[in-house]
Order: sequence, then structure tokens, then C-alpha cells
Amino acid sequence: MKITAKAPTRIDLCGGTLDIWPLSVMFAPAMSVNAAISLYATVTATKTEKKGTVIHARHLGAAITYDPATPEKKKTLFHRALDFMPAEGWHFDAETLSPAGAGLGGSSALLIAFLKTLAKINNQKLSDGDLLDVAKNIEARHLGIPTGVQDYVAALSGGVNGVLNLQEGQTYERMDIPAAELERRVVLVYSGQSRVSGVPNWLMLKKAVEHDAATRAAFTAIAKNSLALSATLLDGLYDHVGKLIDVESAMREKLGKGVITPKLRRAFAIAKKNGGHPKVCGAGGGGCFIVWCAPEKKAAIAAAMAKAGLRVLDFTLAHPQLKAARKG
Repeated sequence: MKITAKAPTRIDLCGGTLDIWPLSVMFAPAMSVNAAISLYATVTATKTEKKGTVIHARHLGAAITYDPATPEKKKTLFHRALDFMPAEGWHFDAETLSPAGAGLGGSSALLIAFLKTLAKINNQKLSDGDLLDVAKNIEARHLGIPTGVQDYVAALSGGVNGVLNLQEGQTYERMDIPAAELERRVVLVYSGQSRVSGVPNWLMLKKAVEHDAATRAAFTAIAKNSLALSATLLDGLYDHVGKLIDVESAMREKLGKGVITPKLRRAFAIAKKNGGHPKVCGAGGGGCFIVWCAPEKKAAIAAAMAKAGLRVLDFTLAHPQLKAARKG
């Protein structure tokens, strides 16, 4: 018997980090907008006659044997998911097409795909809301800090999504944005600098709750701009989106010295020279960035990025509502 589940990663357009509680209520209202993309995380589970549980994390080149007695500090996200839903006698192949430390929510997408396979194995009917809560809590325990929700929303829903952050809580909505409009206006680039989002996100959150004036001013501006950007997208005014992405990018840089690295700064200058509007993906500090541009400028920007030694990643918008497939 085999069970396979896929979950898309995402690019974020605005309002990132503000999906993390308590920032989500401190700077409400705000809209965290992302688009699920075809750099999928995939998990395939195969029933075996052997005892135990083994996970081959192919993107890491590692084999992980599950042991419930593994010390807390040595547990992976796979361990924590299996603590929640055991799977004795199963072999897992796990991989993600997102580069390591890319800022595309790769670990979150992989966790969602893994949880989907475990739910099938255990005959547990978990709604998307249930999966989101389980994944969010597992990752928060693993990192030891609060986590956001936008990565899980993209992984579960596909398409273009808005996380509306309000004082009374969050709502998630599918945004009616044609896939073709994003695909022909966005260049996705990997800087080659791997990074971990947990630490910079925590530092941003810490400074905000400690009432650092510059941090709070930047988040306030990002929140206000996110509402304008999401409305502009919904109105189909795509030629006006770039300037709003410029605002997001400028304010995000003010959240920390390491958000825009020297390598990113050089790449951004090249993108702007060619008529693009660059913005880091996720928390920044390396990883991927997007360049929003007019369709007729996309090829030239992609070529300029490649000439600069950066890796341009091809993608399409991931279709909504991917479901786990079961064979056997």
C-alpha cells in the first residue's frame, strides 16, 4: 500500500510576519497575501513488513529512524508529527523542490504533506483547520517561538490567499487573482544564501513587543500598505502593484540589519535597473526574492539575474485544494 500527499510552497507578496500572533492583533488590520507555487513538497508512505518507521528526507540526503524516546533537543519535525500520529511499519520518502532555506515555506509545506499521509494511515479525518492548528503547534514547539499561519494556508489551499489579521482574530480567504497575471509578472530568484526564518522573525517580534519605536513604525507601515496592495490586486490594477511592493520592501528592511544582505542588495539594484520591483521572500536574510514587473520586462530581468550568478526558479501557480491520493 502506498499513500502520497503533496503540498505547495509559496511566495509572499505583502504582510509577511504580521500573520504571527501577537503581531497579528497588535498591528491589525493587515492582510498577509501569498501565492501557492508549484515547488511542491511531496511525501510518499509505503507499508512494509519491517518494524519501525524510517523517513528518507531526500532533499537533505538523510535517513531518519523514528524513536519515541529521542531526546527533545534531537527531535525533527518528523519526530514531532509521529509523536502525534504514530505509523509503525511504514517507510516514508519526503522531498521538497524548494531550495534549502529559501524562505518559501518549504518546511511547513513538507509538514502538511507528512501530516496528511499520517492522517490517512491512522484513518483520522482532519479538516484543513485541524491540520493547520496541528502543524502550527508542532512547529512552534520545535522552534520554541510563535509561528505564523500563512505558510500552512498556502500549503492547504493552493491558489492566491489572503490572511486577514484583525484585532479579534484571523480569517483566511481565497483571492480571485488570475494565475496568468502572477506568472507573467513575477520572477522568482534564489540568492544561494540559505537562512532560517525562526530567528529573524523572533527578533522582529521581540523588538515589537518591547515597544522599539522603529520596529513598530515599520510594522504599522507594512500593515497599512498590505491593505492597499491586496485591494489593488483584487481590483486588477496590476501595473500599480510594483510601487506598493517597493513600499513593503523598504519598510521590511527597517525591521533588521540582516534582512537585506549585501548580496541581496546588489541583486535588487540589478532588478531595479531593469524595471523590476524586488522583495525578499519570508523573513529575508538570504533565501529567495521575487521581482514584480511588467510582463514585457520579465525575460530581461530573469536574464540579468542569471548573468549575475543567481538562480531563477521556474514556477506556476499551484492549483487550489490539492488532496492526498491513496493507492493500494
